[in-house]
Amino acid sequence: MIYLLLSILLFSYNNVLWKKNVAKGSISFLMFYRAFFTTLIATVALFMVLGFEPVTLHQYFKITTGSLFGVVGLFAMLQVIKKSSLQWLGIYNLIGVVFTTFYLITIKDINISSSLLGAIIILIGFALFLYSNKQTQLKLTSKQHLLLLLMAVCFSVSSLIHWENVTSSISPLLIISNQEFMVLLLGGFATVKNRREIQFRLQSKTYFFPTLWMSGVIFFALLLSLLGLKDTDPFIASVLFLATPLTTIIFSSLFFKERITLMNAIAVVLIALGAFFLHYLKSV
Repeated sequence: MIYLLLSILLFSYNNVLWKKNVAKGSISFLMFYRAFFTTLIATVALFMVLGFEPVTLHQYFKITTGSLFGVVGLFAMLQVIKKSSLQWLGIYNLIGVVFTTFYLITIKDINISSSLLGAIIILIGFALFLYSNKQTQLKLTSKQHLLLLLMAVCFSVSSLIHWENVTSSISPLLIISNQEFMVLLLGGFATVKNRREIQFRLQSKTYFFPTLWMSGVIFFALLLSLLGLKDTDPFIASVLFLATPLTTIIFSSLFFKERITLMNAIAVVLIALGAFFLHYLKSV
């Protein structure tokens, strides 16, 4: 359980670092730059710790599929947080928990009526958050809402696939290496496409240490989360990860002085409570 608790803090801190660095830098370049270091770290760790362990074609396809969903979710997230509040990221991460729970209920063929209470509480909380921020700096465009919804769904699908991978005795280091390599490819493609708008030499020097730090943070966040998922009951893991959006919102208030109003706090608590009920009722 300690692995999951530590990864929650690291993921929240990682969100803050992204917000800070993409404010002035190129999204595609920072994706490529960070993924280069993280892929290198993960690959070296993989061969130093485990050596080369071959996987089947089906396993590799499953790992890559989960990684691609993660990459799309990351790209969608960065498009929004460059100009918007991290509080919305926290809200949509909670919505992602709802999607994950609904998927598990469907797959496990659990009676959907047991989820109604949690769903109603979440809808009330989300509506309250929307209403309380309709005239504030937290307002989003329809496109940004769609991007965050895409992020939530993609991250949830990626998490479900990788949970199945890691519980099938596939090395977490192999999963991390594969996922970051996918980020490297997409970020590299987008960077080349936008090369006229990017000052490569200047940004390479400016963001070298910040990006290297980000790489270490996300590597250990991913590693600890996968190790935690492997050794912890899925229900406990799901409930613990509800803390990630909440700590992200708290971190955003600390690092960016984003004010958390009483209405916002109530809305977040309602959404977290509803998501908890979804998971709890699913397990009984």
